[in-house]
Amino acid sequence: MSFKAQIKASLGWDWSEGVRDNGRLDYAKSLSDGIGDNQAEAAWHLEQQTLPLGDWIDYDLTNLTRTVLGVDLSTAFAAIKALLLFNESTDGGELRIGGAAEDPWSAPLGGETESVLVPADSVLLLSSRQSGWIVDSAARHLRLTASGGDVTYSLAVVGTLSASDSSSGSGT
Repeated sequence: MSFKAQIKASLGWDWSEGVRDNGRLDYAKSLSDGIGDNQAEAAWHLEQQTLPLGDWIDYDLTNLTRTVLGVDLSTAFAAIKALLLFNESTDGGELRIGGAAEDPWSAPLGGETESVLVPADSVLLLSSRQSGWIVDSAARHLRLTASGGDVTYSLAVVGTLSASDSSSGSGT
């Protein structure tokens, strides 16, 4: 079995007011199969999940399950290399990521009580291609909370199942 992942982001614009400024900023990097820097070995995702206003859900990054071709699979991440969260709601529902009450996974957010708000019809891409952000028994719960309305979202996570000797959790 081999694993490959790509992390891509792009922003383009065309602005004109007397002068013209059109351009594009693209980011595209690959992760090869493995547990070291610039490598990953697993992905987990779910699509079009609904979270009612005021509700929250904690995802245990050491025990994520999904069904593929009728088989239940469990994924236990040791480090996260990329996370993509898409708030698909268009009616004002916002999605807050972070702030789990127990064992919060907060490495890319800056602290255990920190969170990031993803507005309606918006996306959040977090990436730490080199060592990744550590997941362990004290930092494993990823909380999503709906505010301002019901939220429909999709979530994808790429990372390693084993810790690399170079993993520091600091992210780069």
